Amino acid sequence: MKARKGFTLVELLLVVLILAVLASIVIPRITASTGDAKDSKDVANWANLIVALELYSAKNNGAYPASQATFDSSILTSPTYFPHGTPVCPYGNAYVYIPTAGLQTVTKHTSGN
Repeated sequence: MKARKGFTLVELLLVVLILAVLASIVIPRITASTGDAKDSKDVANWANLIVALELYSAKNNGAYPASQATFDSSILTSPTYFPHGTPVCPYGNAYVYIPTAGLQTVTKHTSGN
């Protein structure tokens, strides 16, 4: 009897098929986890920005920043409020401060769920 030296085409195709099935199960779960992580980071950033606004108000006799420029220079880029760097929206949007409406984002986003 002749000794086998390699894999047959059917065996290789079967392995590729199994890997494709496993990938089709795993990849959607990974992308869903990424969306959940972005949502969590965005919520945490919002909470931190609101706390920074309240601290600014407390230091300035109840007054909030008068404009976006004041918000950017006094809060966002200040090492007093954010010693580890400016919070960045995980969806690529900018945090916009409108004095009459409070803190908002440029565009609304939805998670991939």
